[in-house]
Amino acid sequence: MKLEARFTSRDNSLFKLDGTEVPVSNADVVPCAECVPDSAPSEGGPFFVKVPWTQVGLDEEHYNEEFLAIFRDWLKVLEERSLYAVVVPEADSDTSTQAKKEDLTASMKHCARRIKDCASVIGFAIPDETDPAFFKEELGAKHAQYVFFSKNPAVLSDGSVVRY
Repeated sequence: MKLEARFTSRDNSLFKLDGTEVPVSNADVVPCAECVPDSAPSEGGPFFVKVPWTQVGLDEEHYNEEFLAIFRDWLKVLEERSLYAVVVPEADSDTSTQAKKEDLTASMKHCARRIKDCASVIGFAIPDETDPAFFKEELGAKHAQYVFFSKNPAVLSDGSVVRY
């Protein structure tokens, strides 16, 4: 299922498709532990949801499908309320090798697959621990509607990446 883009980016800023800028510098940050359907906000946003790598699962043999299902349900409630979120991966495990950095990207790609039908997802923040081009390529391949975000000045040299 392919979703249509609802947002775009330029000059490190986020815009609705009608050209209205969406401010994100003071957006609410939500720990993923609070992302249960019964506690979904009824207004505000966009919400930046911190999703630890260990919560998603460190590799394909250990993905946390229970968490991903609950997270998807929370995002679907946001969708029903016309609210939006950005997934902010947190590298809370060792990323000292290239293989581990690629595992982090693979885990977030798996997360994106599990929430692929959630129109409430604007996109993902690019973890500093990953190769930005590889991360965008891997997640963007099946999720062309995603906008990518960063705080890293080197990554923000790409004007399509939104500063948050």
